[in-house]
Parts: sequence; structure tokens; C-alpha cells
Amino acid sequence: MKKLILPVVALLLAADTNAQITLNSSSYPTSVFGTDSLKVTVAASSFPSFAAAANGSWDLSTVTDSTPVLYAYRVPTTTYQFADSNFYSLSSYSYQGNVQSSIVSTGLLEYGVNVQQAGYSLTAVTFGASDSLIIPTQSKLYSSPRTKIAFPATYHSSWASTYNFDFDFVLSVAIAGLADSPGVVRAYTIEKDSVIGWGKMRVKTIAGTPSSWFDVLQVQTKTTTVDSFFIGDAPASGTLLSALGVTQGQVTTTYEQNYYRPEEVTAFANVQFTDSTYTTPTQATTHTQRTVNLGVAEAGTGANVSIYPNPVNGGELTITLPAMAGVWSYELIDMSGKTVAAESLTVSGNVGHMAIPTSVAPGICYIRLTNNGKQVSVKALDIVK
Repeated sequence: MKKLILPVVALLLAADTNAQITLNSSSYPTSVFGTDSLKVTVAASSFPSFAAAANGSWDLSTVTDSTPVLYAYRVPTTTYQFADSNFYSLSSYSYQGNVQSSIVSTGLLEYGVNVQQAGYSLTAVTFGASDSLIIPTQSKLYSSPRTKIAFPATYHSSWASTYNFDFDFVLSVAIAGLADSPGVVRAYTIEKDSVIGWGKMRVKTIAGTPSSWFDVLQVQTKTTTVDSFFIGDAPASGTLLSALGVTQGQVTTTYEQNYYRPEEVTAFANVQFTDSTYTTPTQATTHTQRTVNLGVAEAGTGANVSIYPNPVNGGELTITLPAMAGVWSYELIDMSGKTVAAESLTVSGNVGHMAIPTSVAPGICYIRLTNNGKQVSVKALDIVK
């Protein structure tokens, strides 16, 4: 019996290794700019199990989502590759920031936040008619980059980030003798990430129907932040902190899982938990776009295929193809999975040429390349007009 056990175990381990996905810088399209549509579960939603699993399956198509759709914007920025919109809060007072980010050879990194101005009246809390909290426009770099995903990201890999930054605010509280007084929140953050599983996931589409199944990496994150509050150069008083609903040296720990799929910066699903055992989910945010599986995971993204220019401003597209005899053709497929153009490809040697039809709307789409009717490659294409 022992002679049979070892080969079987080796076979299972080989299958486990071959089936999982690995995320590298090449896992993402040339352009990641655009708007992502997100849905958030309601408090009464019933969740599936999110236990760590090799070759697992997680079905979020049965959860109950809120009616509004949230929009996350990913835009060009000057110093880094892109800026990702996000929401933050100072106590119960929210503000928006654009996260300065880049995809580099070592990972998907975040360098800091450009904060947008926000203002709140404190009259209901402090009873001063002119009392207010102002969050000014500011650009805050982290002391060291936050690693959102470290490359190569694959089953059992892990990484950590430690960084700090100062966040400015302006406070007016008459009873405390404060009038447009500058304040600072000094935040120290430690984050630990581990790839604890891989498998397939589906979510609800924007129409509320089950999406296709997609290959995902299951990444578990624990983030601990210590916040200290200062008015001028002195620690804020206990009375003032109590009015704002915070404490000095406040420790906040969050527990999350993100399910990442190739080609997408935004997680297919972000799940928040109340406990360190990750057994009590409270909320899931799902990415409801590009939920029609075009066979990218099964066929590969086409390592031997390159397309340029990308983004393409209308006109002609040049495609470098692998050396394969036969008839080449292409399909342009929009984000809903609809084929918006399809034709044979004019090929000379191993280079193909095609004109972008004027009827195709600008935006991100997929180009599917086939040889003799068999799919060879699917790649993201950004059409700008």
C-alpha cells in the first residue's frame, strides 16, 4: 500500500499547483483607467462560508444587495500610474480621497492619498452655533508604500506593510476656545496579508442575475491602525476627544478578505468580518462589471500575442501573433459580453492588421483572437476616440 500512496499524493499536489493562478504585473491590462460599478450587501444578507480553501468555490450570487450602485473611479495622476477613489472617515465624519497607486514588478503599491475637502457642523454635538470640523484639501504620502498585492501572488504567499502619515483637520469649538485651530491625526498602520486559498467565484451582475464563474485568489488581510490626535502641538484634551467620539491612541483592527481575479485591479469581492477568526462576515462589496467569462482563465491571456497601440485612438491596430498556420479572425466584446464587431484578420507573416470599426463605442473591451475557429488569446483593449 505504501508504494501506491506516495505517487497518488504527488499527483494530487501536482494538480493543486497547476490549477491555481498566480498574479504578476503582466496579469493586468495596459490601461486600468475607468469606472467600476460596485454593489454592497444589506445588513440582513445571508453569506456563504468564506473558509480558506484550495480549489474552493464561493457563490455570492445569492446575497441581498443594496439598491444603490457605488462607483469607484480610476484616473490618471501625475507622479504615479493611477489614482483610485476611496472613502475614509474621521470618527463619524467621512471624506473622499484618491489613492496614488502603481503596478510595478514587485506588486500593486499604494503611496498615499490626495484628500478632497469636506466640512461638517458640530453644533448638534458641542452646541456652539459656529462650531465646525473642516477637512482641507491635502496630499498625504505614506512613510513607505503600502503593498496591496505583492508579486508573485499565489497560494500560500504572504506580505506585510508598515507605514504612517499625518492627516490634517481644522477645528472650531467655542467652548474650548478653538477658532479655526489646526489639528493632526497621526496614524500608524501595520497590515498583514496572506493568500489562503484559490478557486472560483461568482457574484450578482448589475442586473441581479448570477455572473459567470471566475478564477480568484483568496487574500486575507488584518490591518491595525493606531491614531493619535493633536491640536496645534499638544495632545487633544479628553473632553474634546469625547465630543468627537474618539480616544487618544485609539486602536482600530479590521479583518477582510479580497478575492482577486486576473485583469482586474478592483477585487471581485471584498468581505469584511467582525472577528479575527474570519467566521462572521458583516458586509461584502462586489464588482458587478465584466462578469461574463470570456474564457481568459481557461485559454490564457495570450503570452505570445501583443497588440499595439493600446490604448488605441480609432484607426488601425497591429497584432503580433504566434507562428500558426491557418485562418485568423477576431471578435471585439464589450463589458456586458456582447460581440460588437467580428471579422477575419489580415495577416502577413506573424503580424495581423485590423481597423477599429467606427461603430464601436470608446471604452474598455476585450479582443478575442481565434485560429481556424479555436480561441488562442483574449486581451483587454482600451479604445479612445
